[in-house]
Amino acid sequence: MSFLLNLTAAEFFKGAGYVIAALLCLMFMIVVHEFGHYIAGKIFKFKINEFAIGFGPALFKIKNKRNGEIFSVRLLPLGGFCAFAGEDGEAAEDVSTEGNFNSKPPWQRIIVLFSGALFNYISAMIIISIFFCAFGEILPSVRGTYDLYADKDMTIVAEQQLQEGDIICKIDGKNMYSLLDSSVFTEAISDKESVDAVIIRNGEKLTITLKKCYYISEATSQEDVAAEAKYGFGISYAFAQHKLSFFGAIGHSFGFGWDVIELIFTSVGKVFTGSAKVSETLGGTATAIASLVEVTQHGFFAVMYAVCVLSASIAIMNILPFPALDGSKIVFCIIEWIRGKPINRRVENIIHVVGLVLLLALAIVLDILHFTG
Repeated sequence: MSFLLNLTAAEFFKGAGYVIAALLCLMFMIVVHEFGHYIAGKIFKFKINEFAIGFGPALFKIKNKRNGEIFSVRLLPLGGFCAFAGEDGEAAEDVSTEGNFNSKPPWQRIIVLFSGALFNYISAMIIISIFFCAFGEILPSVRGTYDLYADKDMTIVAEQQLQEGDIICKIDGKNMYSLLDSSVFTEAISDKESVDAVIIRNGEKLTITLKKCYYISEATSQEDVAAEAKYGFGISYAFAQHKLSFFGAIGHSFGFGWDVIELIFTSVGKVFTGSAKVSETLGGTATAIASLVEVTQHGFFAVMYAVCVLSASIAIMNILPFPALDGSKIVFCIIEWIRGKPINRRVENIIHVVGLVLLLALAIVLDILHFTG
């Protein structure tokens, strides 16, 4: 009985450790985002009231006596903020106040607003570059090959282009940068009669054309050959690591970043067209935390991979022109820049408040759909 109690306690603390690690990952991404706003604000001499990690009551506060800025750590580790003087409408009428957010030129505010997403994206590129160097790309690798036959009677032998250990890094012009591209590979080898592939064999890149033929994947009697024949490229494969050089990793990080952007818009598009379920594609904060908890159980490199994917996702989602997001605030700054005067600050503030409420409601609905659907 005591053994069971000890085991249960051990499992509890182990599970709690995964949750804490997931929250730390989430906080890292949020702090990076807010730090982007902070750095840009300091460059353009915006007045910053507070830089906070977390929400809710402050657990720790320290005030810079020189400029009055407050740094705080708050109770709920689910967010953070960089509060600029006048940003949310307070003292909006006094736009002449030095350092006031709304007193700054629109182009400076646009840069400050955009810098949060930019820092998230840059951090994602740095992390994935380290990942590619230290751990490697996750690419399809040939595990086994089978003899190919041009017809089902198995009388004409075709040439097998692949060898065991070959790493496939490009299919029909599409780079296999990561697991994000695994669907591209599986679709290519299942849907197409032939594909052009770039492979890595013994450290050398080769370009080959693969054509589907008949093959036997298991030993069988001659009488059963025709019945057991399969149609395909005659390989078995798995996903394997392929480490890159420093500069190769940096170069591939940009391709990876583009893959994330493409994945986001493709996934959202599938939801709107009905080809993908909302519960399987989208989620709120709880879904993100649950996904990170699951990933942390697979080790540090898996966490790195997940953090850079989520960081890039946060960057893209945050610049969408939806009320309350930075993208929407950028739109208002652009309108002010073009018109030469701002839209009524109170109206803008109401739009952002309503947008925030809708976003919170949407996040809750998406989480419910994800965990119940």
